[in-house]
Amino acid sequence: MPHRKNTPREQFEAVEEMLTRWLRERRELLGSYTEIVVALDSNPASDTLGQRQQRLCERLVDYASAGHFEVFHHLVDEAERFADGSSTLADRLIPAIGDTTEVILAYEEKYGAARGCAEKLKRDLSALGEVLESRFVLEDRLIAGLHNRHRRLVGDRAQPA
Repeated sequence: MPHRKNTPREQFEAVEEMLTRWLRERRELLGSYTEIVVALDSNPASDTLGQRQQRLCERLVDYASAGHFEVFHHLVDEAERFADGSSTLADRLIPAIGDTTEVILAYEEKYGAARGCAEKLKRDLSALGEVLESRFVLEDRLIAGLHNRHRRLVGDRAQPA
């Protein structure tokens, strides 16, 4: 977790590192999601499906929690350090991202203990996929509007997070 740094550049670099880790977690989450979707087509054993489902639920909660309790907080801190007005974008997007968190938590509550029938799971996975897609678009807009905007200001020519 990056601590508030002395300069905007130091703050940017700390957030860059955190975002790299968090976006890696996003890819792992998508991998877990895809595993279950593919497995459902082959009628897996319920214990195998249950283990995959538990892994997905853990990753969902960890990812959403890191976003709300770490990533978004530090993106806003960074925006405040740069004092460029970009934090107003966060004011608009973070509540919308929060709405997706409610769906994620409801899914985890329903399936986190590895229970549920396959037909309902297919329907709920489809709905979850749509919510995740929406969430990722909002998160990417937040990153682009705050962090990537600051990349130009610090003169960093590396690839965006």
